[in-house]
Amino acid sequence: MNALSEEEGMELTEWLDPLIEHEIAYVGMVARCERTLHASYLFAPELPQYRDANRALRLRAGDSSPDMVAREVVEYYTARGLRPAADIDPIAEEQGIGAALRALGLAPVAGHRLLMRYTAGAAPVMRASDAIVEVVPNETGRGEAAEWIETAVADDIGWADEALWRAVAGYEARYSACRLYLARLDGRSAGACDLFEAANWGRIDSVVTRPELRRRGVAAMLVSRAVADSLTSGNSETYLFTELGSDAERLYRRLGFTAWHLDVFRQHRA
Repeated sequence: MNALSEEEGMELTEWLDPLIEHEIAYVGMVARCERTLHASYLFAPELPQYRDANRALRLRAGDSSPDMVAREVVEYYTARGLRPAADIDPIAEEQGIGAALRALGLAPVAGHRLLMRYTAGAAPVMRASDAIVEVVPNETGRGEAAEWIETAVADDIGWADEALWRAVAGYEARYSACRLYLARLDGRSAGACDLFEAANWGRIDSVVTRPELRRRGVAAMLVSRAVADSLTSGNSETYLFTELGSDAERLYRRLGFTAWHLDVFRQHRA
């Protein structure tokens, strides 16, 4: 891999550390974070099977060696009965930590994850749509967000991991830093997403449209509303992750998002 130039490295560090901290805060809906000199470790004992909440971030060699950092990651999660997982960012890769993890049997996950940021000067101008978007109160145990949760897991119903994603959606719905959006078509729930806000940044996540109601502008309406609210909040960055080359990427580009970085967090798993 080519070494990062000094200019590229300086530019990267300006936003990479805030992004990592925002990622940690977002997963804080379910995970705790333990920090060492070499990594930030996410650990969710209530949801050990939820990989995004059980992984190491911001791996840095410092005065140690890449091999020692890689072994620390393996030991941390093995001691907790979990398969080791770590996200390798460009700096960790440049320092040789990615190679050290791969030598220990942690392989990069399949596919490519694209980080996108909203760069248009104003909120998206939407075409006419039958979809109506509303903000749903966060769940307090009285069923306020029950419909949002059911919609958020629409793609997972009937699959083996339905219970996991239902649990994750429940944590998300209760997390006060997440603003919940529900779209309706003809009076029925059609799609959902959320906007997580912290430290003057906004992250849009969990964008879902019920399979039978796709191609009717639901996702576009949801994301546009979340972007508008993020801009109104004064967030300096509004971003999201999506699969490279997907229909979702094409939608986000139409709405005003641009590519920020490909595989900025390259997850490695045992």
